[in-house]
Amino acid sequence: MDVLDLSRLQFGVTTVYHFLFVPITISLSFLVAGMQTAWVRTNNEKWLRATKFFGKIFLINFAMGVVTGIVQEFQFGM
Repeated sequence: MDVLDLSRLQFGVTTVYHFLFVPITISLSFLVAGMQTAWVRTNNEKWLRATKFFGKIFLINFAMGVVTGIVQEFQFGM
């Protein structure tokens, strides 16, 4: 494999991982917002625990999406 093929492989892997993180982050934002709303309305502690748990997953996922997005910007040459 030459440099061009390796560069294309690296770009493809980075893009696939970035596009996996984007829909998961969007879905988790709605999920966390819904659980937070349920906790405010019912004042049930299970919703608060679930919100905190999925909120942490959301933050990790968001951070990974930012990292892969920044790497993609450098690969685009921006």
